[in-house]
Amino acid sequence: MSDQDRPRVDGVVLAYRPDVSIIPNVEALAEQVGRVYVVNNSPGELDDEVLRAFLDDPRIALLDQGGNVGVAAGFNAGIRAALDDGAEFVWIFDQDSTVSPGMLSAVVDVYLSHPGRTGIVAPALRSHATGVVYRREQGAGSGEVDTLISSGSLLSRDLIERIGMHDEALFIDYVDHDISLRARAAGLHNIKVYDVLLEHRFGDSDPVRFAGRNIYLSHYSPLRQYYMARNRMILLRRYGIGRWFWSDLWFTAKAWVKVLMFERDRRTKIGAFFRGWRDGVRFPRR
Repeated sequence: MSDQDRPRVDGVVLAYRPDVSIIPNVEALAEQVGRVYVVNNSPGELDDEVLRAFLDDPRIALLDQGGNVGVAAGFNAGIRAALDDGAEFVWIFDQDSTVSPGMLSAVVDVYLSHPGRTGIVAPALRSHATGVVYRREQGAGSGEVDTLISSGSLLSRDLIERIGMHDEALFIDYVDHDISLRARAAGLHNIKVYDVLLEHRFGDSDPVRFAGRNIYLSHYSPLRQYYMARNRMILLRRYGIGRWFWSDLWFTAKAWVKVLMFERDRRTKIGAFFRGWRDGVRFPRR
């Protein structure tokens, strides 16, 4: 397919108190998409020098949210702007993910090879901190998966019209799981493209030495631990136990071993976990 025949794809980058590393990430994305919408989720920081770097670039639009409206609402604001401007696909990213040349073409080609049956498509991930490609990210070609993280996800206009946007009531964490599982519930196939790798930061990726090796800690705040526990329970009630649950349980168990062994404010984080679990049980069914 020639470039002229390709559907228009716009990019969305969610920014929350970004440092200067966001600038080359957004510029690299702007080389591959029609336009980039940088959604500012930072409280009162639109005049920050980091974000001002984009004001004179016609390829980039800044969308100020007037504060932290959450991951779901932030992504939705960018998606809505892109679709309203005529994009057929929207490619969404966290501020700390870095695209490589040719990545968009590879992802779009996979989508177009499964017309009418594709939900979300995204590249495989490589840890920015360690350079490691985790086992679940290894493979050749592409393959169907239950869930994909937000960063790097390609969403079509057709998908959004069919299943809706991100659930803003979730605010943060498991927002990507929810829309992925919603696509699967609609009979669509989520696909990971293993032939391209997205550089991505997982949490703070703070290393500590243990038993002669580096252990990387996320240091998620008690508030994040609350939302992770709450939203994990909400998804369990919505979608039941499936492959996504067992994969997530393994990831969660490893993360909590690190919290309990190495991280600060353990008691506060444990309390946040149980409050989140309780509120997830009480959360209204939709």
